Amino acid sequence: MTAFVYSTIRLSRQLITYGTMSVFISMVSQIQSPIVGLSRMLPQVVSIFTSAGRIIEVSGITPEDNKTGDLEPGAVGLEAAGVSFAYEQDEILSNADLRIEPGEFVSMMGSSGIGKTTFIRLVMAFVFPDNGKMELFDGAGNRAVINAGARRYISYVPQGNTLISGRIIDNIRLGSPAISEDEIWELLRVVAVDEFVRSTPQGLLTVIGERGLGLSEGQAQRIAIARALAKKTPLLILDEATSALDEETEIAVLRHLREHVSGITCLLITHRTSVLKFCDRCIRIDDKRIMDDPARFNEANRQHDPLIS
Repeated sequence: MTAFVYSTIRLSRQLITYGTMSVFISMVSQIQSPIVGLSRMLPQVVSIFTSAGRIIEVSGITPEDNKTGDLEPGAVGLEAAGVSFAYEQDEILSNADLRIEPGEFVSMMGSSGIGKTTFIRLVMAFVFPDNGKMELFDGAGNRAVINAGARRYISYVPQGNTLISGRIIDNIRLGSPAISEDEIWELLRVVAVDEFVRSTPQGLLTVIGERGLGLSEGQAQRIAIARALAKKTPLLILDEATSALDEETEIAVLRHLREHVSGITCLLITHRTSVLKFCDRCIRIDDKRIMDDPARFNEANRQHDPLIS
């Protein structure tokens, strides 16, 4: 357009002829495509430099510390002493203390955004306290500082299942490649999903999609819990991992966990008071501290449920 306007002005002043104008516009059209091509390459060049910067950043990350203590087989306890943590200026925990004894089932309740997920990240060593210390300990008094190496003692089941595409048996064996089919059926019975799997034409060989496609949300959650149990770690963290279950099924799963799975400590992040019937304690985060919540715990346990005997 600029070339056309410029040529028209020159032509009106009789400074060029029609032939010159035609040649000029033709030449402009020939150089236009290369210029457009170069302009399209600019974002790609920027992307190359950005990607290179990220690669350099990742390669410069300090390897995680995985040197920690060895614990005896069986349930482990968790202790946090004087733990403080903040995201920049947003302080989540301040001089918080917590002790969970080996074999305890403890629920953590509280409103969204109070710091429950941050506490789990601290336990999993995804982030580290600004002050204080966090350790696992066994019944013999051995201690293991929580870092990358301590993750071998922990199984974590998030609210949204993390199943992969493939057979049900392969999903569960991600937790323990050597586990037998009989053990898998026992785990499926514990999480109250064995009858569903048996009802499918291929049983354990049933193929599911990514994130449990083909299963209900509750079925996917229970298979994810079974996979975590297959790992046979002494500390199990369930982060709203039964949120998609109806109350009766949730009660059955938690009752089976308490009765048939030995040697584990369980931390349940939940909003449901029905879970408290299967817990030894209820804790909450309040005013950036971690404290017991006996009032809520006692109130939940006073409510009799005919499914619990």
